Amino acid sequence: MARITVTLHDELRTFAVAPGGLSIGRQLDNAIVLNHPIVSRKHARIEWRGRQVWVKDLDSRNGVTVNRLRVKEEQLTDGDIIGMGPFELQFEDRAVQSVFLDDQRYYPLASDGRTVRAHEIPLEPADLQTVYMIGIRLNQVLDFRELLDLVMEEVLQVVPAERGLLLLRKDDELVPRVVLPVGTGDVAISSTIVRKAIDAREAILTRDARLDFAEADSIISANMRSAICAPLLLQGRAIGIILLDAAGRDQFGERERDLVVAIANFAAVALERARLTEELRHQGQLRQNLERFLSPNVAHALARYVAQHGKLWEAQEQQVSVLFADIKGFTSLAEQLSPREVQDLLNEYLHEMTDVIFRYNGTVDKYIGDGIMAVFGAPRLPDEPEDDQHAFRAVAAALEMQAAQRRLVSRAISGRTFAIRIGVNTGMAYTGFFGTRHRLEYTAIGDTVNTASRLEGAAEPGSVFIGQDTADMVCHHFDLQAMGELQLKGKQQRVRAFKVLKPRETSQHAE
Repeated sequence: MARITVTLHDELRTFAVAPGGLSIGRQLDNAIVLNHPIVSRKHARIEWRGRQVWVKDLDSRNGVTVNRLRVKEEQLTDGDIIGMGPFELQFEDRAVQSVFLDDQRYYPLASDGRTVRAHEIPLEPADLQTVYMIGIRLNQVLDFRELLDLVMEEVLQVVPAERGLLLLRKDDELVPRVVLPVGTGDVAISSTIVRKAIDAREAILTRDARLDFAEADSIISANMRSAICAPLLLQGRAIGIILLDAAGRDQFGERERDLVVAIANFAAVALERARLTEELRHQGQLRQNLERFLSPNVAHALARYVAQHGKLWEAQEQQVSVLFADIKGFTSLAEQLSPREVQDLLNEYLHEMTDVIFRYNGTVDKYIGDGIMAVFGAPRLPDEPEDDQHAFRAVAAALEMQAAQRRLVSRAISGRTFAIRIGVNTGMAYTGFFGTRHRLEYTAIGDTVNTASRLEGAAEPGSVFIGQDTADMVCHHFDLQAMGELQLKGKQQRVRAFKVLKPRETSQHAE
């Protein structure tokens, strides 16, 4: 029910995920041999766990990624890209057997072709009861893969056929999801029948293809079969088909056709519900993860993007403004408090500071003890325009963080006073997501980040220091005091710094 595709020696290779799984690595006895020094001898394994397919890192030297996120083990979904060294392996959730739409290899025998619309289903009371019970069972299953198998099992219970196939639309392709009975050979089905079921959105019962599809010259060969093909209709659109067939003449009648149509109607709704449930669950997990360090609106946009495209975009170099904040003398203050009091103080402080950062659409890169690193201007969705207000928002957030700190101190217990210092710097940085699906970290690296940290270290308690590029971008919005060229720790060249005094009263704040 699944396969892995990978390009090896300029040739696209496909490997079925058999019940025993697939071993991957540099060693020649692996099922998929990736001959590269970065790949470990036994690098990873693809394996079945119930109805789900997982990838597991076998303690490889350079790790495994799924959609560019590092994982130790991860459940795979259709379209996932598995990275191992320089290789990208694509996971496809589909039937292992290849299904060909080919009238040259498939000839449906018939003598009285019929079509039926989905709402024209004249079932007998006993058949209605059977379909009703099937609908109940389908609606009890939430797992998408399990539901696919159950649909075909139910269909073949009520309509005895030699073969049963369920294909779903994916973009412009019909992807085989279930082929019963399971085998290893290729499966050919009639492209004429499938196209008519999809395009006309009608179920088809064939008895003599020479009468049903006379204009299709290719349907006059061997391999004669009877067939039922019913579209899976959702809001008037065919999202896939169920096809049953058997060798010989008149194997199915109107009753069997109508039963398949009725089950297909239930199946289409149940499959869409399961798909949406799976998507919402994934989005919810992702949003919960993202909201730890992104403002809620940015987290929502990112979760939506990942749901639509199935992956995060690659790390990129872009202009950002980086903010570092730190409590001056926190170590001395902590010596006066119990561990629980230190925790309460830190939690309240970090909560207040993070709220401010989020209000200005900043990203909390990390907490470093009592320190905070935040990035403004990233992440940015690939289809979004560049943000030309990130420096303004970073400096405005810094001033508001100082105000929030003063409010904290004003209501603190006597003796728990403290001050914070903040550094902001603007420039090019390399930004991207790192981690796993369950624990994502978004970070920025580069000299811009290092300089922001050094400016924070040079800042006076209760002040905000910014670099030259930041000052150039915000000088019309804030009153600045030149601090001269500072020799910052770890920097060979001196850095021109400015202290932010206050917003200019005439300044029109950017949105």
